[in-house]
Amino acid sequence: MGTPAKLKFDPSGLPAPVALAASEVAQRIQRGHTGEELLKQLADLGRLREEELTDQRSSGAVFTPYNVAEELVDRVEIGPGDTVCDPSVGPGVFLLAAAERKFQSGESVPSITQNLRGIDIDPVSVAVARSTLQLWAAWRGDHWPTMDSIVEGDALTQTPREWYGNCDAVVGNPPFLGQFKSDTARDKRRSAVLKEHFGPRYNGYIDESMLFVLLGIELGHQKSRIALIIPTSVLGSDSSQAAREWIDKTLPPKALWLGGRSIFDTATVDVSAPILGGSRRSYCEVLRYRSEKTLQIARPPDGQWASLLAAANGTPRVQLTGRHTLSDAADISADFRDAYYWLAKRVTEGEVADSRPRLATVGLIDPFQYMYGELEIRFAKQRFRRPVIEIEDQPPRPFANWLLRRSNPKVLVATQTRVIECYADQRGDVLPSTPLITITPTDRTRLWHLLAAVASPAASAWAVTAAAGTGLSQETVRLRASLLAELPLPAPSKGWDEGAELARQIQSSGRNPDTITQFGEVMNRAYNTPSDELLQWWTQRIQKKRP
Repeated sequence: MGTPAKLKFDPSGLPAPVALAASEVAQRIQRGHTGEELLKQLADLGRLREEELTDQRSSGAVFTPYNVAEELVDRVEIGPGDTVCDPSVGPGVFLLAAAERKFQSGESVPSITQNLRGIDIDPVSVAVARSTLQLWAAWRGDHWPTMDSIVEGDALTQTPREWYGNCDAVVGNPPFLGQFKSDTARDKRRSAVLKEHFGPRYNGYIDESMLFVLLGIELGHQKSRIALIIPTSVLGSDSSQAAREWIDKTLPPKALWLGGRSIFDTATVDVSAPILGGSRRSYCEVLRYRSEKTLQIARPPDGQWASLLAAANGTPRVQLTGRHTLSDAADISADFRDAYYWLAKRVTEGEVADSRPRLATVGLIDPFQYMYGELEIRFAKQRFRRPVIEIEDQPPRPFANWLLRRSNPKVLVATQTRVIECYADQRGDVLPSTPLITITPTDRTRLWHLLAAVASPAASAWAVTAAAGTGLSQETVRLRASLLAELPLPAPSKGWDEGAELARQIQSSGRNPDTITQFGEVMNRAYNTPSDELLQWWTQRIQKKRP
């Protein structure tokens, strides 16, 4: 039996698997099927479209399961008469969920379809979205809309002007496009256009998804509700700081939805969604995917969204009030990539008693330990247990200057961690490779004091609160030199002196659990953060590292 004329269904613009599945749905509608399984079949058209995509990485497009879209649509409380927009509509799963919610609330199908807006850069996905919503309208209301409000275009530069300020709810899963890799980075022309549009909110390294959040606010109004999925790393990224601060002043989050790493079939990125809208409250709710439990967390300062994630994951709250920061006492820097290539040509396997400079990588730095000779590492596509550097008599000037700076007593800090992992290179004979962070004290006699401050429980809680989710999971952080530079230092005291001596003992004599606990207690007092909760949180994470 063919598709009835009233459906006006034309599968010619759809990929073959989608066209076949959509035709089957159309035939079921024509036969008068009313079962709710049709909703699943309609939502499944988007998954079939995703399977057709060959370059998801460069587009940043990932299909959203219907139950995820449904949950976020529920969170923004879409109701009858609301104009709903998805600025990264893809195959239309969010608008399908919004349409179904509006239908269940009593709104007529013609009214629903008239109030849906969507735009996407992929013309085939736009065609799938239109067909999905047309078939839904035929099923739920014996109505065949044109869906001219689902359009093709780059939302960040080509969204119809009449949409601005007129959307009651904005939902979706925009593309995740980081700017550090060539296959996802913006070109100079597009970057200039976006800079002109978003002004000081724009940063050249900002993830594309955050620009969609800014766009969502522009499409809405003072009473709009917005829920757009973003990588969790964006909550604490430096490149999104100005955008987050502007959002907090304009349409602040009333909640933070945490989706985790497993909601997508083809991507393992950790995701979340700030839910914007409503009156500004003294607290913000934190919600987890498929959980009825809600946490109320004190609203952080503007732009500090990572602190919500940190609190939800059990990170103790600390307030460090030192007059001086780490940058007042040391030079803090991350090594440049050219140094890596220079080192890569000179690294070789050393002997037990080798006098040549030793190499340090992130994998060799543990709390108070440099695992040289104990762990095998991979560096420059080779494996080493005792990597040393063979340096010529007269290295090129840029590297000679680099060697001069790095051949000093310093603290080396790993960058991917649950607590800050650092080691004091007292003799200055360890050369760091990117992305290690180097802390070189201006006063060499304060080396152990700086190690104690950076390795303290308070410093770890402070860093996690500032940058939770920027690492490989919700509970890890990717430390930056600029962040560590802002670390408040304790006031000079006998307690800090004692902590420095304990740090030296731990590093030189081994990580005795009792000494580590004593160090944590002493440094908590030095930082004026005496807390059993903080000490327990920190020691549990230290103990999970290699002994």
